[in-house]
Amino acid sequence: MSVKYSVRFEENDTFAFACDLEGFFVGRYSDDDFGAFLEAENARVTFRLVRPTLNAPIETLRGDIEVLVLDTEGLPMGRYPLWGAKLVVGDAPEYLVVTAQTGLPPHAEARRLWDRFRVSQPRRGEWCTLQVGSREAWLEVAGLRYAESASKGEYSIPPREIVMGGDEIKDVASFFCAIGEAFRGPGGYIGQSFTELEESLEDYLQGAPVRLIWRNISVARSSLSAVMDIADGPISKFDLLLEVLSQNNVDVIPG
Repeated sequence: MSVKYSVRFEENDTFAFACDLEGFFVGRYSDDDFGAFLEAENARVTFRLVRPTLNAPIETLRGDIEVLVLDTEGLPMGRYPLWGAKLVVGDAPEYLVVTAQTGLPPHAEARRLWDRFRVSQPRRGEWCTLQVGSREAWLEVAGLRYAESASKGEYSIPPREIVMGGDEIKDVASFFCAIGEAFRGPGGYIGQSFTELEESLEDYLQGAPVRLIWRNISVARSSLSAVMDIADGPISKFDLLLEVLSQNNVDVIPG
Protein backbone atom coordinates (compact mmCIF):
# COMPACT_ATOMS: atom_id res chain seq x y z
CA MET A 1 0.00 0.00 0.00
CA SER A 2 1.46 3.37 -1.00
CA VAL A 3 1.81 6.34 1.33
CA LYS A 4 -1.26 8.60 1.03
CA TYR A 5 -0.85 10.93 4.00
CA SER A 6 1.76 12.55 6.16
CA VAL A 7 1.54 14.41 9.45
CA ARG A 8 3.90 17.35 9.81
CA PHE A 9 4.78 18.41 13.36
CA GLU A 10 5.39 22.13 13.06
CA GLU A 11 7.56 22.67 16.14
CA ASN A 12 10.48 20.59 14.86
CA ASP A 13 9.40 20.12 11.19
CA THR A 14 9.31 16.35 11.50
CA PHE A 15 6.96 13.93 9.77
CA ALA A 16 4.99 10.76 10.27
CA PHE A 17 3.92 9.04 7.05
CA ALA A 18 0.94 6.72 6.69
CA CYS A 19 -0.58 4.43 4.10
CA ASP A 20 -4.03 5.44 5.28
CA LEU A 21 -5.98 7.29 7.98
CA GLU A 22 -8.80 5.84 10.03
CA GLY A 23 -11.27 8.03 11.87
CA PHE A 24 -10.05 11.33 10.41
CA PHE A 25 -12.81 12.09 7.90
CA VAL A 26 -15.81 12.20 10.20
CA GLY A 27 -17.49 15.59 9.64
CA ARG A 28 -21.15 15.72 8.62
CA TYR A 29 -21.53 19.50 8.63
CA SER A 30 -23.60 21.55 6.20
CA ASP A 31 -23.55 25.21 5.25
CA ASP A 32 -26.25 25.94 7.83
CA ASP A 33 -23.96 24.62 10.59
CA PHE A 34 -21.13 27.10 10.03
CA GLY A 35 -22.47 29.74 12.42
CA ALA A 36 -22.86 27.20 15.21
CA PHE A 37 -19.37 25.87 14.61
CA LEU A 38 -17.88 29.36 14.85
CA GLU A 39 -19.47 29.82 18.28
CA ALA A 40 -18.69 26.33 19.58
CA GLU A 41 -15.52 25.13 21.25
CA ASN A 42 -12.98 23.47 18.99
CA ALA A 43 -13.69 19.82 18.27
CA ARG A 44 -11.23 17.14 19.30
CA VAL A 45 -10.58 14.31 16.86
CA THR A 46 -8.81 11.01 17.35
CA PHE A 47 -7.59 9.09 14.33
CA ARG A 48 -5.15 6.33 13.47
CA LEU A 49 -2.18 6.32 11.13
CA VAL A 50 -2.08 3.01 9.27
CA ARG A 51 1.35 1.41 8.74
CA PRO A 52 3.19 4.57 9.81
CA THR A 53 6.84 5.45 9.38
CA LEU A 54 8.52 8.18 11.44
CA ASN A 55 11.58 10.35 10.93
CA ALA A 56 11.86 11.30 14.61
CA PRO A 57 11.37 9.64 18.04
CA ILE A 58 7.70 9.28 18.91
CA GLU A 59 8.08 11.19 22.18
CA THR A 60 9.04 14.33 20.22
CA LEU A 61 5.94 14.25 18.04
CA ARG A 62 3.38 16.60 19.58
CA GLY A 63 2.04 20.12 19.28
CA ASP A 64 0.50 21.84 16.24
CA ILE A 65 0.35 19.69 13.12
CA GLU A 66 -0.71 19.60 9.50
CA VAL A 67 -2.26 16.49 7.98
CA LEU A 68 -1.08 16.47 4.37
CA VAL A 69 -2.99 14.60 1.68
CA LEU A 70 -0.40 13.29 -0.78
CA ASP A 71 -0.70 12.57 -4.50
CA THR A 72 0.75 9.53 -6.25
CA GLU A 73 4.19 11.20 -6.34
CA GLY A 74 4.15 12.00 -2.64
CA LEU A 75 3.48 15.72 -3.15
CA PRO A 76 0.84 17.58 -1.08
CA MET A 77 -2.59 17.97 -2.64
CA GLY A 78 -3.98 19.77 0.40
CA ARG A 79 -3.41 20.10 4.12
CA TYR A 80 -5.55 20.22 7.25
CA PRO A 81 -4.26 22.26 10.21
CA LEU A 82 -4.80 20.89 13.72
CA TRP A 83 -3.27 21.80 17.05
CA GLY A 84 -2.45 20.40 20.47
CA ALA A 85 -1.70 16.99 18.96
CA LYS A 86 -0.48 13.95 20.88
CA LEU A 87 0.81 10.78 19.26
CA VAL A 88 0.78 7.39 21.01
CA VAL A 89 1.32 3.77 19.99
CA GLY A 90 -1.93 2.06 19.02
CA ASP A 91 -3.34 -1.28 20.13
CA ALA A 92 -1.57 -3.01 17.24
CA PRO A 93 1.91 -2.42 15.80
CA GLU A 94 0.55 -1.19 12.46
CA TYR A 95 -1.21 1.79 14.09
CA LEU A 96 -0.28 5.07 15.73
CA VAL A 97 -3.03 7.13 17.33
CA VAL A 98 -3.21 10.91 17.01
CA THR A 99 -5.47 13.10 19.15
CA ALA A 100 -5.74 16.79 18.23
CA GLN A 101 -8.06 19.77 18.09
CA THR A 102 -9.66 21.07 14.92
CA GLY A 103 -12.06 23.88 14.12
CA LEU A 104 -14.14 21.83 11.69
CA PRO A 105 -13.88 18.03 11.46
CA PRO A 106 -12.81 16.94 7.94
CA HIS A 107 -15.90 15.98 5.97
CA ALA A 108 -16.69 12.28 5.72
CA GLU A 109 -17.20 12.53 1.94
CA ALA A 110 -13.83 14.28 1.45
CA ARG A 111 -11.89 11.03 1.81
CA ARG A 112 -13.48 9.58 -1.33
CA LEU A 113 -12.86 12.79 -3.25
CA TRP A 114 -9.16 12.87 -2.33
CA ASP A 115 -8.83 9.26 -3.49
CA ARG A 116 -10.66 10.18 -6.68
CA PHE A 117 -8.42 13.16 -7.49
CA ARG A 118 -5.28 11.09 -7.03
CA VAL A 119 -6.35 9.27 -10.18
CA SER A 120 -7.19 12.22 -12.44
CA GLN A 121 -8.36 15.81 -12.43
CA PRO A 122 -12.00 16.76 -11.65
CA ARG A 123 -14.44 16.67 -14.55
CA ARG A 124 -16.86 19.43 -15.42
CA GLY A 125 -20.10 18.98 -13.51
CA GLU A 126 -18.71 16.15 -11.40
CA TRP A 127 -19.77 17.88 -8.18
CA CYS A 128 -23.38 17.33 -9.27
CA THR A 129 -23.00 13.60 -8.60
CA LEU A 130 -22.82 14.35 -4.87
CA GLN A 131 -26.11 14.55 -3.04
CA VAL A 132 -27.32 17.82 -1.57
CA GLY A 133 -25.95 17.81 1.96
CA SER A 134 -22.61 16.34 0.85
CA ARG A 135 -21.45 19.04 -1.55
CA GLU A 136 -19.69 20.81 1.31
CA ALA A 137 -17.09 18.05 0.98
CA TRP A 138 -16.43 19.12 -2.62
CA LEU A 139 -15.87 22.69 -1.45
CA GLU A 140 -13.59 21.52 1.35
CA VAL A 141 -11.39 19.58 -1.06
CA ALA A 142 -11.55 22.25 -3.79
CA GLY A 143 -10.54 24.96 -1.31
CA LEU A 144 -7.59 22.98 0.06
CA ARG A 145 -6.44 22.03 -3.45
CA TYR A 146 -6.61 25.67 -4.47
CA ALA A 147 -4.65 26.77 -1.40
CA GLU A 148 -1.95 24.24 -2.32
CA SER A 149 -1.90 25.22 -5.99
CA ALA A 150 1.34 26.62 -7.34
CA SER A 151 -0.68 29.03 -9.49
CA LYS A 152 -2.44 30.61 -6.49
CA GLY A 153 -1.63 34.29 -6.39
CA GLU A 154 -0.82 34.52 -10.07
CA TYR A 155 -2.93 37.19 -11.72
CA SER A 156 -4.73 36.40 -14.94
CA ILE A 157 -7.18 38.59 -16.83
CA PRO A 158 -10.68 37.26 -16.10
CA PRO A 159 -13.03 36.62 -19.01
CA ARG A 160 -15.64 39.28 -19.74
CA GLU A 161 -18.44 36.73 -19.89
CA ILE A 162 -18.96 33.57 -17.87
CA VAL A 163 -21.69 30.94 -18.15
CA MET A 164 -22.90 29.10 -15.04
CA GLY A 165 -25.26 26.15 -15.15
CA GLY A 166 -28.08 26.44 -12.63
CA ASP A 167 -29.96 23.15 -12.81
CA GLU A 168 -28.23 21.72 -9.71
CA ILE A 169 -28.05 24.83 -7.51
CA LYS A 170 -30.32 23.38 -4.84
CA ASP A 171 -28.57 24.73 -1.73
CA VAL A 172 -25.87 27.26 -0.84
CA ALA A 173 -23.07 24.71 -1.18
CA SER A 174 -24.28 23.87 -4.69
CA PHE A 175 -24.06 27.53 -5.65
CA PHE A 176 -20.43 27.74 -4.52
CA CYS A 177 -19.60 24.51 -6.39
CA ALA A 178 -21.19 25.93 -9.54
CA ILE A 179 -19.64 29.38 -9.40
CA GLY A 180 -16.21 27.97 -8.57
CA GLU A 181 -16.41 25.83 -11.70
CA ALA A 182 -17.76 28.71 -13.79
CA PHE A 183 -14.91 31.03 -12.86
CA ARG A 184 -12.00 28.60 -12.55
CA GLY A 185 -12.94 25.42 -14.41
CA PRO A 186 -13.67 21.88 -13.15
CA GLY A 187 -12.83 21.59 -9.47
CA GLY A 188 -12.37 25.36 -9.33
CA TYR A 189 -12.84 27.32 -6.14
CA ILE A 190 -13.86 30.89 -5.43
CA GLY A 191 -15.10 30.57 -1.85
CA GLN A 192 -17.65 28.72 0.26
CA SER A 193 -19.19 31.56 2.25
CA PHE A 194 -20.70 34.94 1.43
CA THR A 195 -17.73 36.78 2.90
CA GLU A 196 -15.15 34.60 1.17
CA LEU A 197 -16.96 34.98 -2.15
CA GLU A 198 -16.81 38.76 -1.83
CA GLU A 199 -13.10 38.69 -0.98
CA SER A 200 -12.31 36.24 -3.79
CA LEU A 201 -14.19 38.24 -6.42
CA GLU A 202 -12.51 41.45 -5.32
CA ASP A 203 -9.09 39.81 -5.55
CA TYR A 204 -9.76 37.96 -8.82
CA LEU A 205 -11.63 40.62 -10.78
CA GLN A 206 -9.86 43.68 -9.32
CA GLY A 207 -12.80 45.82 -10.37
CA ALA A 208 -13.12 44.47 -13.92
CA PRO A 209 -16.78 44.02 -14.97
CA VAL A 210 -18.00 40.51 -15.80
CA ARG A 211 -21.29 39.26 -17.25
CA LEU A 212 -22.45 36.07 -15.53
CA ILE A 213 -25.00 34.24 -17.64
CA TRP A 214 -26.83 32.14 -15.05
CA ARG A 215 -28.73 29.29 -16.70
CA ASN A 216 -32.04 28.25 -15.14
CA ILE A 217 -31.72 30.81 -12.37
CA SER A 218 -35.23 30.00 -11.14
CA VAL A 219 -33.94 26.84 -9.44
CA ALA A 220 -31.71 28.87 -7.13
CA ARG A 221 -34.34 31.57 -6.62
CA SER A 222 -36.61 28.87 -5.18
CA SER A 223 -34.05 26.74 -3.31
CA LEU A 224 -32.26 29.71 -1.74
CA SER A 225 -35.38 31.58 -0.63
CA ALA A 226 -34.69 31.16 3.11
CA VAL A 227 -34.32 34.52 4.84
CA MET A 228 -31.23 35.52 6.81
CA ASP A 229 -30.91 38.31 9.37
CA ILE A 230 -27.91 40.51 8.59
CA ALA A 231 -26.86 43.97 9.76
CA ASP A 232 -28.93 45.68 7.07
CA GLY A 233 -32.04 43.63 7.86
CA PRO A 234 -33.67 40.40 6.64
CA ILE A 235 -32.70 39.16 3.17
CA SER A 236 -33.00 35.85 1.35
CA LYS A 237 -29.88 33.85 0.63
CA PHE A 238 -30.55 34.22 -3.08
CA ASP A 239 -30.84 38.01 -2.90
CA LEU A 240 -27.75 38.26 -0.73
CA LEU A 241 -25.74 36.33 -3.32
CA LEU A 242 -27.01 38.64 -6.05
CA GLU A 243 -26.02 41.61 -3.90
CA VAL A 244 -22.49 40.28 -3.37
CA LEU A 245 -22.11 39.66 -7.10
CA SER A 246 -23.45 43.08 -8.03
CA GLN A 247 -21.20 44.89 -5.56
CA ASN A 248 -18.22 43.24 -7.23
CA ASN A 249 -19.12 44.24 -10.80
CA VAL A 250 -20.66 40.88 -11.71
CA ASP A 251 -23.73 41.55 -13.84
CA VAL A 252 -26.06 38.55 -13.55
CA ILE A 253 -27.97 37.76 -16.77
CA PRO A 254 -30.65 35.05 -16.51
CA GLY A 255 -29.99 32.58 -19.28
